[in-house]
Amino acid sequence: MKIKNILKQSIPKKYLLLAILVTMLVITSCASYAMFTVTEEKNNAISIVTGSLYYQLTVDGANTTSINVPANTTKTYTVVLTNNNNRTARFNFYYIGNLASNVEIGYVVEAEAIAPPAATGVNLESNSSQTYQVKVSNNSSSAVTIQLGVSVGLDYNDLSLPSNGHLLEEAQLSAAETLLAKANPEDLDYNTATVEQQKEMWTFSHPATEQTEALTDYRYIGADPNNYVSFNDELWRIIGVFTVDDGTGKKEQRLKIIRNESIDVNWDANNVNNWPTASLHDDLNAGDYWTNSLSAEAKEMIGDTLWYLGGSSTYNDVTATMFYDRERGTNVYSGRSTSWIGKVGLMYASDYGYATSGGATTNRNACLNKELYNWGSSSFSDCKNNDWLYDSSHIQWTLTSRTSHSNNVFYVNNAGYVTHFNANFTRGARPVVFLKSNITIASGNGSSSQPYILQS
Repeated sequence: MKIKNILKQSIPKKYLLLAILVTMLVITSCASYAMFTVTEEKNNAISIVTGSLYYQLTVDGANTTSINVPANTTKTYTVVLTNNNNRTARFNFYYIGNLASNVEIGYVVEAEAIAPPAATGVNLESNSSQTYQVKVSNNSSSAVTIQLGVSVGLDYNDLSLPSNGHLLEEAQLSAAETLLAKANPEDLDYNTATVEQQKEMWTFSHPATEQTEALTDYRYIGADPNNYVSFNDELWRIIGVFTVDDGTGKKEQRLKIIRNESIDVNWDANNVNNWPTASLHDDLNAGDYWTNSLSAEAKEMIGDTLWYLGGSSTYNDVTATMFYDRERGTNVYSGRSTSWIGKVGLMYASDYGYATSGGATTNRNACLNKELYNWGSSSFSDCKNNDWLYDSSHIQWTLTSRTSHSNNVFYVNNAGYVTHFNANFTRGARPVVFLKSNITIASGNGSSSQPYILQS
């Protein structure tokens, strides 16, 4: 018998391959593995290829494997995993170590986001990248650092997690995060934006005020944006997404919504412009409206919020931006509260002003730079007519008080301008609430025919 045949009978191929593999040395580094490939036998020959496999990981554009999350913060990070090799390779993706009980991490499943691979890995073509959206919620009082890990292997070999590695689970975006993903930049010209863009939220940057740091909020503007939401078995509208304090110092981005219809009521039966003692405040937060008009499900969705109660001493020279600054200031009538922690309030005068998109004759910038008292003139009809908060059939109370008087509160006149009157007069009121940060959108597109459906 020929020697060649004897060897083939006495040493099975699988043992020969095993012996070769055991002798191979695997060299590792922080971003690569020295790997080998054993191809199938072809023409009585075994082909072995050795070399290194590399990867690159970036978090929000920075070359790092760490995610640093501030205290009391929920944020979505963009993580990019790149195959830097000239051949297809297999990767898996995980976090290292155990998380604290008040810290969560997961991948975002909405908006066609790609889920990180399973423990066995996923193949990436040569010199290609995959982008993941990773949401981290740090509900602790201290900043945390989460270390990410990546394993690299051959394109046809299953990978496994290290002993301290954990796969990311699914994490849904909150309603606020879902809408923020579609928000328009601040410098986009409304008149050149697409119809789809005009229907979504717009970015507003604000400098620090006496009661707040510099903030960015996101608001719906125009005559009829896609901001309809089903809430309390009624139609409500989304004013926007705001960074708000829940009254304990914890700040989150939350939806601010307003009832689509008004209720006719006085601001305060005793004619005093101090919101925490006002009769409307009592009705909305503890009285008939809270008890009999809000469902148990709706109440559960509403979160406590720190509302600012600063006001303005003047009325006919105040723009939307000036109202915003004064509402978050400390100028109040003597003895009045400058803030309040509660659940149901009213819109600010600035909310009305910022909701305009302007029109063909008077554009958005011109409206924002015009005193709200003068929006009633025919020259500025574009401002009110392209403002979804305007209601020609109702005079609407705001939360904003006139600080030079003990009994005056600002309201939006049904002619479209902002002025003030005694708190004991009957006007329309549209309840406003901030939803809890864990509320998500189950369905809908925000149009009046398909309002957003919320779930907790």
